[in-house]
Amino acid sequence: MRTTSFYKAALVAVFLCCAWGTPFAQTVVTSKDVAIDESAPVQDLGSTEVESATDYLPANDVSYTEIKSSAWEGKSLTAADLLSTLPGIQAYKQGGLGSFQSVSIRGIAARNVMICVDGVPLNDASGGAVNLSAIDLNQMEKVEVYKGNVPARFGVAGLGGAVNFVTKNAVKKGGRVLGAWGNHNTWEGAFQVTAPVTDSIMFASSFATRHSDNDYEYLNRNGTQYNTDDDYTATRENAQYTDVSGNVQFRMLHGNGYFSTLSVTASRFEGGNPGREEQQTKVAKFVGESALIRYGLESVGYFDDKLFLFGGISARFEKNLSGTYYPLDHVGYGNNRYLQYGAATYKVVPEISAEFTPVERLKGSARIAGEWERAEARGDSKDWALDRWTGMGSGDLYYQFFKYGGLGGEGAASFLKDRLDEGVFVQPSGSHLFTDASDRDATFAGRIYSRLGAAESPLTGEVSIGRFYQQPALMELYGTFPGALSNPDLKREKATKFEAAGMFKFPGNHTSLRAAYYESHIEDGICWVISVELLRAENVARSLVRGVELELNSSPSKFLDVLLRATFQKTEDRSNTNMYHGNMLPGEPARSYLAEATLRLPLHFDFTWTSQWRSVIYSDRANKMDQPAVATHRANLAYNPFEKTRLAFTVDNITDEKYRNFYTPFPMPGREYKFTIIQGF
Repeated sequence: MRTTSFYKAALVAVFLCCAWGTPFAQTVVTSKDVAIDESAPVQDLGSTEVESATDYLPANDVSYTEIKSSAWEGKSLTAADLLSTLPGIQAYKQGGLGSFQSVSIRGIAARNVMICVDGVPLNDASGGAVNLSAIDLNQMEKVEVYKGNVPARFGVAGLGGAVNFVTKNAVKKGGRVLGAWGNHNTWEGAFQVTAPVTDSIMFASSFATRHSDNDYEYLNRNGTQYNTDDDYTATRENAQYTDVSGNVQFRMLHGNGYFSTLSVTASRFEGGNPGREEQQTKVAKFVGESALIRYGLESVGYFDDKLFLFGGISARFEKNLSGTYYPLDHVGYGNNRYLQYGAATYKVVPEISAEFTPVERLKGSARIAGEWERAEARGDSKDWALDRWTGMGSGDLYYQFFKYGGLGGEGAASFLKDRLDEGVFVQPSGSHLFTDASDRDATFAGRIYSRLGAAESPLTGEVSIGRFYQQPALMELYGTFPGALSNPDLKREKATKFEAAGMFKFPGNHTSLRAAYYESHIEDGICWVISVELLRAENVARSLVRGVELELNSSPSKFLDVLLRATFQKTEDRSNTNMYHGNMLPGEPARSYLAEATLRLPLHFDFTWTSQWRSVIYSDRANKMDQPAVATHRANLAYNPFEKTRLAFTVDNITDEKYRNFYTPFPMPGREYKFTIIQGF
């Protein structure tokens, strides 16, 4: 590896010098790309933001970050790349465009992080982490990140926070076209248009597509990890990836002052499944399709804008298939016939919510929702079908005791019922079948928090403690996968979380410094373990996570923006098994740093340099498969010849890092290039 202690020392030195050595005369504004929440939106349709009429506004939620589209457009970033630039968030990637990507938040595994699009969760009945590579940022207007808690409008109960991707919306007339080209025959295309249909109806439509051959070179170790004599350079095969996605939205103003929004989003992706580095497959592939329909109705303000109501319903469909992954060898078709395994999930969620300010210093929200989720077998799996009916209620209440301080609380309750409709579900013992689902206990979650500071205060902060639960997913309880067993006795996962965070804005509002301490105690975590040579989900994981996040956002002059972030954390496996107890959690580094500088140059040029470093991580709970510390660097040069035209050239992974885990089928690509044109109208 070319990573050395020099990168680590340099990043630490830059961070400390800028964070603590910036004179007061060099105060700066917050970043143009990443903004801290300054007000509480009534709903999440991407357009309406209604503030309380009182002078006693709640202080900023310092664990919330909103990322604008200018943070990623033309910069060759995937959704996982973008999120991992934030402190406390770690990305997991297995290869090039289209390969599996996920993120953990503050040491809590990706499977417990709620991922949403326009407020609708993408987490499904499989219980696994949401694959972020299927999310095309070209369709998004902004990204909302909640690291400390899941807001009441999403249900509160999630263990690992929430990420909400907000699609481009029908609010402002205009549009844009994007085209991008890169090495490995990588290209992207996207367009968006927003136009009025009548005086009271706005229409928006967007389309995006991406492709890559992913035919990058890598070091093939020929199946011998410790013998370098037979290593050779190979080219990735059967790793191509293509996706298409589209969105249509109507936003309507009704005669009584109500607004309603109807949106339809659909996507499809397909890619090759290349196999191990020395045994590349020829025809294995994966295919996915999804669709989301959402209708929402939002009210005018009642009682002098003290009450706002929202009602809506969403329906989502998703299907994923993996073709010939198991019986295929590296020559082509094996002795078995061509097989496909997969599942389809359906989800319908009606909901009603309210935002209210009944008295001057009291602000709250409430949400009631139902959910029907169904999972069915697809491909060559044995027929089976699962249903889950859930009733959910959540709310948030905050009281500002005085101008610079207040107390609040969030709570949620959910009641669910599972049903096995048909098919074969194998008990862990393998001795008999079962036809009835186990009863599940009601789930209650919540937290209390105290906020200090007002909207105009230079210093704001929050302290919170909460208890959260997450029920096992349907297919963890009853599903049948190749090589896996059901476990209907799984218990819900539990976590107790504490956070203390603060933000200081230097005089002049040109510099902000944010810091947070977080601690999580996780019990009954679900892991897939080997049982009689088969996988089985078990409540075996206990862990403790403690960490500190630091972030400096500064603009010492109108020509320069500086962003510095650091995470220091200790993750400890506290399982009863001696093999794991005391180890680091998989995928979690002890330290990670980010430094980014943007220069606004003459003649309408701007240049951004980004460096990231993380310490060693382990790919397994036994801490036997380590991935060494690594530094990556990205450079982006952009030119704006006209007001609505932007040309950008990006070089990613400048030092050509290619490290990958020996036991996974996806080596990481090395240096990548991309040229992007964006034209607005």
